[in-house]
Amino acid sequence: MILRVFRAVIREGRVDDFKLLVRDQSIPWLEKTDGMLGYFPGEPYGDNEREFAMVTLWRDLDSIKAFCGDDWNDPVVTEDEEPLVESMSAYHYQRFDK
Repeated sequence: MILRVFRAVIREGRVDDFKLLVRDQSIPWLEKTDGMLGYFPGEPYGDNEREFAMVTLWRDLDSIKAFCGDDWNDPVVTEDEEPLVESMSAYHYQRFDK
């Protein structure tokens, strides 16, 4: 199992638009993706009002590559979300407790 941690800083004044697109586009897209085992969207808690996270759980690297393409280390957003994002990153972790 691979954990993918996506983080994005949203442009000033666009947070509500971003949240709507995540609910209406990103989550349904993830839910239909083969090999995606679960997701946890996170909105800001505390001082940083524009930084969001999405933790996704994947069956294997092939599943991530099918979703992201050959540049699987790069963050991925929908075409509609891209103009709302100031900066973004993606990190991957392998489960090690089993």
